[in-house]
Amino acid sequence: MMNVVSLYPNATDEMFFFQDNNLDNIEVINSYNNLITQGKYSEASNYINQHEEVYGFFANYLNAIENRIYNLQKYLLTKKKKNPFVFSEEEPDPVDEGTIWI
Repeated sequence: MMNVVSLYPNATDEMFFFQDNNLDNIEVINSYNNLITQGKYSEASNYINQHEEVYGFFANYLNAIENRIYNLQKYLLTKKKKNPFVFSEEEPDPVDEGTIWI
């Protein structure tokens, strides 16, 4: 089962292992799709989470992506930004690397 909680920026999130489903687990996929068709979304999610050999764009996968995007947005909004451009009549300070003097 994949971890849907994002660890970013304190750690790197694990990559998802993803593969095509095969005939060995077609019954699981069919049962899942039948539950979705009946509108039993929570039951379908619980059912599919019990089968680690099945892969797809299920609720836990989409929740993990959403949490990773949310943590990245939160990090970028709180990250201190430095303006790389400085307008000045004075000579540039050679110690101030990464700044473009105009």
